[in-house]
This record gives sequence, structure tokens and C-alpha cells, in this order.
Amino acid sequence: MRRKILIGLVSYILVLTFFFAFTDEINAQRNQNKKPNERARKLAKEGDSLYNQKDYRSAINKYAEAIVIAPNFPQAHFFKASAHLLLNENAEAVEDFDAALQQGFTPIKVYELRWEAHFKTQNYDAALADVQKGLQIQPNNNYLALELGNVYRMKESYQDAINTYNKILSVNPNLADVHYYVAYSYARLNDFEKQNLAASQAVKYNTKFAGEAYKLIGDAAVVGKNPDEAILAYERALNVKPELEAVYALLSDIYRNQNRLPDAIATLKKGTKLFPENGDMLVSLTWYYSLADRPNEAVTVGQQAVKLAPAQYMAFTNLCRAYNDTKQYSQAVMTCTKALNLQPDDGETNLYIARAYDLQNKPDVATPYYKKAVAGLLTYTGNFPDYSDGWYLLGNAYYADGQRDKAIEAYKKNLQLSPNFAKGRVNLGYMYFLNNNQVAAREQYDLLLKIDKTSAEKLKQLMDKK
Repeated sequence: MRRKILIGLVSYILVLTFFFAFTDEINAQRNQNKKPNERARKLAKEGDSLYNQKDYRSAINKYAEAIVIAPNFPQAHFFKASAHLLLNENAEAVEDFDAALQQGFTPIKVYELRWEAHFKTQNYDAALADVQKGLQIQPNNNYLALELGNVYRMKESYQDAINTYNKILSVNPNLADVHYYVAYSYARLNDFEKQNLAASQAVKYNTKFAGEAYKLIGDAAVVGKNPDEAILAYERALNVKPELEAVYALLSDIYRNQNRLPDAIATLKKGTKLFPENGDMLVSLTWYYSLADRPNEAVTVGQQAVKLAPAQYMAFTNLCRAYNDTKQYSQAVMTCTKALNLQPDDGETNLYIARAYDLQNKPDVATPYYKKAVAGLLTYTGNFPDYSDGWYLLGNAYYADGQRDKAIEAYKKNLQLSPNFAKGRVNLGYMYFLNNNQVAAREQYDLLLKIDKTSAEKLKQLMDKK
């Protein structure tokens, strides 16, 4: 009898448990379906007030309280998401936007904001989907049309971005920043002519990206081998936006190529003042001081460069050259050795260490390095045939290795790329002189008189001494 009672009691408890669970589920469903009560609406209204005061954190807290009381509250979810977005809490924003949309909030309003939360978290596929859904609802939504182009650009779908931007510009051609986005996209497609045209339009219409637009104009001019236009564009870029770090190196290298070494040095010195931790600038500045026959300054800057850029072999290579120029040959060997530990086959470094040994009257040690210099610089000029300094260095290596005819050809290629490079003309003239081609040597001297009278005098002294 007792067993039957226990069985009946257990059955009764199970029935009650099921009943209460079912009742809780029904009540929860009712809570989900019913409109927010007065208390929830009041909290949300307080959230709205805080939101309008730009106190987004407090607004979020109020919306959260309202949602606890009334989970089915799409407006609270939407504005809570908006506040999260404004605080760059993008994952939280997406979660609340999702809830607002699921609970029936106006889809276009969600799409107009949720795409940005996805965009900021670099979920570009989700951002693209939201923008496209928004445009399906409102095909003439100019805001979403622009952001469609921006999402394509960030997805590196540059042609799609250009097509989208051009549709916008066909209706409103004076949108300066859109012209810049077009120029940027063309740059990534290596279409430099169209890059230049679009960037020029951006400048014409006063884009807020004027510095960047001038840089793109300069980049296109470099590719088009128009150095004067490139200089003008890069100078304007830095005037508008001095913090464009990369432009200092680009501009100074054009000055170097035109034998305007004081301008090259001045440009990099400006850059190093703004970016004192930029080791690359100091590495190049060391080199420019050497080219300008200012070896003591090259040593000083080079010592700073190797501290800032200890992993860059060229920092040690350029300092090695400066030590050679100041007759500190033991220091040069030590420094070049460090460079070769980082880049064993570098032709320029092998040239400088060979010279350091040569100047210490150790030709047997120097000779193998000269041969390595030739081999390394042949590889370099093969990889970078348009870089003038490589050919100049190859000419030096050939001369040191006793190959005058090949040195002449290398110097001629150097001067084809950089006609005003005075050191190249001095060396070419001297090679002609050593080969008993006095007419060609004199021609280089006459050209130097127009370019650099000091270098012309140097060539004359070399020939007179010989």
C-alpha cells in the first residue's frame, strides 16, 4: 500500500513540475509578445535623453535596464546598438542591431548603421550584404551607394569600387573625396594615367585628402618619368600634410637623382624632425651626406642610423662608406662585416670592404671582395635596372676589378637614368681618359662645367695628375 502511495506521489510531483515549466514557458512567451510596459518605456525615454546629451555609456545602461524588463523592445535594442556603435563597441552593436531587426524594427534603418559595425570589425562581407540589402529597399539612397563603393574598396575589389564611385560622380561630379577614392583605387590597379586624372580632380574640388591626392599625382609622375612634375606634387603634398611620412623619402630620392643633394638632405632632415624614430630616413641621409662629400656628417648620422635600424644591413653599409671617406679603415671593415653578416652577397657592401682593405695596402684581401662586388651588383642592376645608383656602383666595382670597358658601359647607363649625377660623369670621363679617348673625356668635362664646376675641376685634376 505504501509503495502505491509513493508511486502516486512521484507521479503527482512530475505532473506539477511539467505544469509549472509549461506555465513558465507560456508566461515567457507572453512577455516576449507583449508591448513594453510603462516602466520599460520610462527607462528607454531616460536613455533617449542621455543619448541626445551624448552620454552614450549611461544611455546604454538605461536601455539595458529597459530590455531586462521588456526583452521584446526593438527601439531600445536599436538605440542601444547605436550608442555602442558611437563608442566603437562594434560587436555589441551588431548583437543589438540583430535583435532590433528580428523584433521588427525598420530594416532600412538597421542596414544603414549595422553595415558600419561590421565594417569596423573588418567583416567586409557582412558589411557588403547590409549595404546591398539597404539599396534593394532604397535604390536611390546616396549614402548607401557611397558606402557600397567604400566597402568594395576595403575588400580590394577596386574595379567594382571604381564603377560604383563613377555612377555617383555621373550625377554629382563635384564630390571631391569620391574623386580621391577613385584615384586611390586606380593606384591599386596600377592604372597610373587614370590615377593622375582622378587625383587632379580631387584636388580641383578641394578634397579633404589633398595631401594624399598630391602624393598620388607625384607617384604617377614618377612612373611617367616626369621628375619635375613629381617634385612639384610631392612638395605640395608635404605643404598640405607634413605628416605624410613616406613622401620625404620619395621626394629626396628624386632630388638625389637630379644631383640636387642639398635639397635631398634638407628634405630628409625635415622628415627626421617629425619622425625621429624613422631609421630608414637616417640610413638614406647617411648616404646623401657621403654623396655630397660631407663624410663627417655622414659618420654622425650613420652612427644614429645603426642604433635605430640594427636589422638593416644598409645602415651598416652606408656607415662603412662614411668611415672609408674619413680614413677610418679599421672601423669601416668592422662595420661592413656587420652588414655582410646580415646580407652576405650585397655588392655595394663588398665594394666598400674591398676598398677599406685596399686603402690599408692589403690588395690580396681586397681582390676577392671586388669580384664579389661585381657579382652582387650585376644581380642588383638586373633586378632594379631603372635605379641609377646601382649602375654607378657597378661601374666603380668594374674599375676596381680592372674591367675599364665594362665600367664605361655601367657609368653610361647610370647617366642615362641620372644625367646630372656629377660623380658618375667624373668617373666616366676618367675612364675615357685612361682608355686614351681624350675627346670623350673632354666631352664629360664640358658637361660638368654646366652641371657642377667643382666636379669638373676634380676631373681635370685627375687627368692632370695622371
